[in-house]
Amino acid sequence: MKSCSYALFLFLPLNTCLAQAPATQTPNRRQELYDQYNSYSTKPVSTTGAPVSVSTDSIMEAQQSSVSKPVVPPSNEPNEDQWQPNTAVGRSGVRIGFRGGVTYPAFTDIRPTSAPGLGFVGGITLTLGQGIVSFQPEVNYSRYTVRNNSVFGANTQAVDKVEVPLFLKIATGTYAGNRFFVNVGPYGSYAASTSIDGKKVAISNAKGRFGFGVAAGIGFALKAGPGHITIEGRGLYSPGNTESSLPINSNTVSGQATLGYMLPLGSR
Repeated sequence: MKSCSYALFLFLPLNTCLAQAPATQTPNRRQELYDQYNSYSTKPVSTTGAPVSVSTDSIMEAQQSSVSKPVVPPSNEPNEDQWQPNTAVGRSGVRIGFRGGVTYPAFTDIRPTSAPGLGFVGGITLTLGQGIVSFQPEVNYSRYTVRNNSVFGANTQAVDKVEVPLFLKIATGTYAGNRFFVNVGPYGSYAASTSIDGKKVAISNAKGRFGFGVAAGIGFALKAGPGHITIEGRGLYSPGNTESSLPINSNTVSGQATLGYMLPLGSR
């Protein structure tokens, strides 16, 4: 009878605790309360579920889909890297300009009574093409002078000519910067007038007013504004005419030193 009473006394507090616990408690929770009442040492029970295996590819896809890429609106302004050398000068490949400077005939033979003198030249230049090789026709008006000294006195003789060179231009670099160029090609000329000490001399019946020859020049084109400043040295040589009565003949190389400016014309 005492053993029964002792057992009843032992389990009475446990029944009281179980009666006071909520009905929704799990068996694990009841076991925990029981252990705490009887001073048992227990480890905390993890309430988290079993680990879930997640694929690495799924995580990367989720991260990529969550990052919104900025949408760049199209721009009508061309990128700086898209500029071509031609766009800096006009895409048509046509350039027009002017040139002017001095002339100086150089003799290839010995003339004890004659010496070259300074004259002038000026004209219009047109360049067709936008690459390394281009075509350059010109129309120039030139004056060449020679000083004569003899026992009969001294005088200055001058010949005015209209010259039309047809050059093949070979240039380095691009039109966006500075260039070095070489001009070479044939030319034709026409003697418009002659003078002695500034006085016109009639040459309407003179022979050899039309001439032809070859010309070559070298120079630089320096970028300045929309166009280029040109600096050129040039020589023109004519085979001459044995019937010519004009002072400039095949024993003379007509030298020119000019300064000009070339400008792009139009766009495509």
